Formats: sequence, structure tokens, C-alpha cells
Amino acid sequence: MGNVIVLLLFGEHDAVYRRAERLRLEIDDRQNILRVVDEDPGTGEQLPYSQRRADEGRLFMAWNDAELGGFGFEAQEIAVLRRLNTDQDLVSLDSRMRPDAWQCAMNLAMYGTPSGEQVTPDEVVVEPEPVEVPPTEPVDERISAALQERSTSPEFIPVDADDLASVLARPIEDWMVYLDPDQQGLVDRSFSGPARIRGAAGTGKTVVALHRARALASLGRKVLVTTYVRNLPEVYQQIFARFAPAERPMVEFANVHRWALRYLHRHRVPIQVDPKGADRAWRAACQQVIAKGSPLRRAGLSPAYLHEEVEWVIRGRALANLDAYLGLERTGRGTPLSKELRGEVWRLAERYTAELADRGVSDFSDVLLRAHRVVTERGGQPEYDAVIVDEAQDLTEAALRLVYAIVGDRPNGLLLVGDGQQSIYPGGFNLATAGIQVRGRSYVLSRNYRNTSQVYSFAQAVLDGRGINEGGDTPAPEMRSVELSRIGPAPTLAGAPTVDEHDLALAAAVEAAVDAGTSIGDLAVLVPTNALAERYTELIGSLGLPTQPLNDYDGTPNSFAKVGTYQRAKGLEFKQVFLPRLDADGLREARRADEDDDAYAERLALLRRQLFVAMTRARDAVWIGWVGEPTSLLPRPAGT
Repeated sequence: MGNVIVLLLFGEHDAVYRRAERLRLEIDDRQNILRVVDEDPGTGEQLPYSQRRADEGRLFMAWNDAELGGFGFEAQEIAVLRRLNTDQDLVSLDSRMRPDAWQCAMNLAMYGTPSGEQVTPDEVVVEPEPVEVPPTEPVDERISAALQERSTSPEFIPVDADDLASVLARPIEDWMVYLDPDQQGLVDRSFSGPARIRGAAGTGKTVVALHRARALASLGRKVLVTTYVRNLPEVYQQIFARFAPAERPMVEFANVHRWALRYLHRHRVPIQVDPKGADRAWRAACQQVIAKGSPLRRAGLSPAYLHEEVEWVIRGRALANLDAYLGLERTGRGTPLSKELRGEVWRLAERYTAELADRGVSDFSDVLLRAHRVVTERGGQPEYDAVIVDEAQDLTEAALRLVYAIVGDRPNGLLLVGDGQQSIYPGGFNLATAGIQVRGRSYVLSRNYRNTSQVYSFAQAVLDGRGINEGGDTPAPEMRSVELSRIGPAPTLAGAPTVDEHDLALAAAVEAAVDAGTSIGDLAVLVPTNALAERYTELIGSLGLPTQPLNDYDGTPNSFAKVGTYQRAKGLEFKQVFLPRLDADGLREARRADEDDDAYAERLALLRRQLFVAMTRARDAVWIGWVGEPTSLLPRPAGT
């Protein structure tokens, strides 16, 4: 029997179909190898698909150069669009592109059409009539020979026919979105108003959220699934499309900032988001308010800490006036601020807002605040029957007020899913002050389906019993009752005297995991900073193992080791997780010159939660490495 070649592309539906039209197979006669070629029909340019994928940004991958030119973009504009990966990259170009070109680009990115017209689920898509294809001639035997060449494109993976049949026959829900029968009640339950589902890491909160979205969509209800984390909606969209294709048109996935930006754009509300311009506005405000002799400077409050206070507390809580700030409990912030200091921080916030206005730019807090005003003025968004928020603990109160305004108190409208233990950003929110009442509609999941007892217990010890924010003014106890049924090896602890020896130990551990049978795509190296992410991407690549930044991971199964920061790992899981450089230098743990005791303690508490999130991404095993002495945040073995 001959070979059967199946080409699989994963991604957003329309973008993948357009990309597929550009791909073709060819045999490189010089090397006698088979490869996938990406050909731009507009220019005729040909590149190996693996190279095109590495060089090209994701935002406009669905259109070739000829199509972009047909939309009216000039050659230099097309070159710029080709490099863009995210909406934020495009938004920042507002003042540097022709207005018509930028508007067209926004329409393509947001809606997939140059005019910005959306295709609604009610529109009927007519499938083309099937075409009878005559039998093909026998496949050139050179293809079979080329497939045997070891240097043939790594996109081709041999799969035994029986193994392929077994995989295809297995229900996808069993291994991608397993729902415990005990959780089905939450999926089907009718809520008379806003509801909340809490639970520790690995308890299946996201699975319940996705299945509930499916259940609501199956009833003809339009659902928005959103979260604070930028990369998660793409992952959820991929998973949902695989297990609920029929309901997919009724469910929209977007992180809260992207949804707000899209909403403002749809309603012709101008806003120029410019992160760099916002940074300049912040520095200007600091120069004017935090002058020599300022109470803020005397108190030792750093500009970085003050920026968090302004963005996450004052603007993040959408505080209307100084009195509201003076009376705030500041949940999630450990550094006490006197009335005098709060007055100065408020003055700094007002100066920053004025600097933004003077420059005609906005930051992402402005996007949420402005979207909330527009939604409120328009009386909500009736096209959505439900909004489901995952990782809700990371929302600012401004974001929380926005998602609440979309559906209000309607039955089965707002569902908040999250875990205060996994809050990795400063600030917090209060459900009561946001006007959200979940009494009688709040549920806690307690069975951990993901982690082994050894992994979870070690991660829990990192938290050290500290209180957490569960959406109120009083922190709740950190320790929870969690049922753990899986067992496995204890976390591997690997100290080394030098960075080079540490990195060699990490490389050996990764290779050992692959040799033991763990797929490369099921491994993740998680680190605290982008600089370390770059370092270990290079290290893992030097082993001959392909890597993928977590920023680019969209939930599509692949054979790339994932490398990224703790923040980007939120909501994800892997079979094995490697956590290098858990020492004071790697974590930047040492107290900073401009930190007082309270600010330092607050930063360490935040770092503990980030480590907890990183460790609990591991399904089966965790490797932990450090140089010199381990961080003081790791639990000490008994007797030390």
C-alpha cells in the first residue's frame, strides 16, 4: 500500500482556509526531499512553509500581498502589516499610517473584511456543489522515496495506520475538555442573575465555563467568553471549535481589552491607544508631582509602585473622586498610605490623565473606561445573552464593571470564573462596590483533576498560608480543601554552583523527559522575565528541539516545546514543566533600594502567587533549578 499524505493546518477558520490556498507540495530535485511551499499568488514569491511561518506576523497571515494591495494598501504599508502579531501592534500605528489604510487594516483585523461588515450567525453560508473528481494517475514513486529521506521537511510525521485510526476514533472531549459528571449540574444550572464559580488550580473551572458556553449556544444564545489574559481567548477558541463546532458561530472569544477596543471601533468612538505615548505622559506627570521634597519621595514610594497604584487602584477601580479613594480598603495592596499620601497619589493620577489628554493619546485603562461609558449610554449590548469571564480574579474593577454592564442582572447572564490564589497582578476588585450580587449563586470546585498530589502540595507550600482576594474587602484564608487523586514523582530540585552548570542540568532534564516518551509539545519552560525566556528558547533550540513562544501558542497541538513567562502560562497546562533560575537573582527577589518593608512584602506575596501558577501548570512533573542558593520562597525540606 502506498503513502497517504494528510496536510493539517490549525488556526482561525477563515485565516487557515486562505493560507491553505497558498500551500503546495513539491519535490526538491537537488536533495530528493519533499517539502511544503508557501507561494504568494500575487508576487509569485515562494518560501518553505516553515520559513514563512517563522518570519511572518500572525495578524494578517490570512491575506497574500496581492490581496492586501487590492484593498488599497501601498507596498511599504504591506511590509509593515506583515510584521504585526497583535491588535496592540496595529493600534499603535494609528498616527503613522494613512487614515484610510489604518481604518481598513483595523476592519480586517477585527472583522475579517476591509469594510468592517460582520457576518452574523444567522446568515446562511451556501456550500459549493460537490465536484466529481476523476481517478488520479498513480502517484509518482519519487514522493515515496522523498518521504524516506531523513532531511525531508519536519512537517511530515509518519503515523501508523492503526494508530491514526485509534486517534481519530477517540472522542475529543475525553482528552481535551473532560467534564466530570459531577460538574454537569453547573453547566446546565439556571441562574437568576450573576453567578460565580471558584476553585483551586486544576479543578476544572475553565472546562465548566467552556461547556456552559456550549450549552447556552445550543439554545440559540449569543455568548461572549472573555478574560484579562491576552493569549487565552485564542487557545479557548481552538479547543471549543474542536469539541463544539456546531455551537462555535454563537460564541465569541476575545480578551477584555480587545473586545472593548472592537466595541469602540464598531460604534465609531475615536480612541488612539499609544503605549509609548502613555509612558511619556506618565514620566512627565512624575516629574511634576514627585519633585524633590515631595511626600511621595520622602515615603520611598517608587514610580513603578505608584504607577501600579494609579493604574490598578485609582483608574482600575474607576474611582470618581478623592473621597472615594480615601475611603477605599485597597484590597490586594499591602503598603499602607496615609491620607496625605493618598492625596498626593490622587494628584499624580489627575496629572497623568491631563498629560494623556494634552498629548491626545490613551492607555488601555482608557479603553475599558470609555467602553463602559458607551455601553451604559446605549443601555447594554442586547446581542449578547451571556458573558463568561475566565480568570476573573485578574480583572480590574473597571473591566468587571464593563462586562457586568453588557448583560446586567439578566438570568444566566454574567458568570465569573476564577481563583484568588492565582491572582498575579496587583490591585483587585470588590463585587459589592461594582454592584454585582452573587449570593446564593456562588459555587466552589474542590476536586483537582490536573496535578499530582506531589506537585500540588509543593506549590501550595509556596503560598505559605497567606490571605487572598476573593472579591471582597477582607482577604480569605489561603489554604483550601482540595481533593487530589493522582500521584507521581516529587518535584525534582536541582541546585548548581554556576549558571552554566545549571543550564546543563536543565538541558539534560529536558532531553531525559523526551527520551522517556513525553512529547516535545507537552513540555514547557516557564520563567519570570522575557529576558530569561529568550535565553532558554535559545538553549532548548540548541538541543535540536523546536520551540514556540507562549505568546504565539493558540491551543493548537504541535511538537514545539513552549517557553514563556509565568503570566503567559495562565490558564494552560502541560505534562511536564521546567522552572529554571529559582534563585534570588533569577527572580529579582532582593529588596530594592526604593522599597519599604510593606512594598517589599507585597511584591514577594505577588511573586509567590506567580510561582504557584507556574508550578500548577504541570500535570505530571515539575523540575526546579537554581544557581547558588534557592529562593527563600521555596518550601524548605523538613529538618532544615
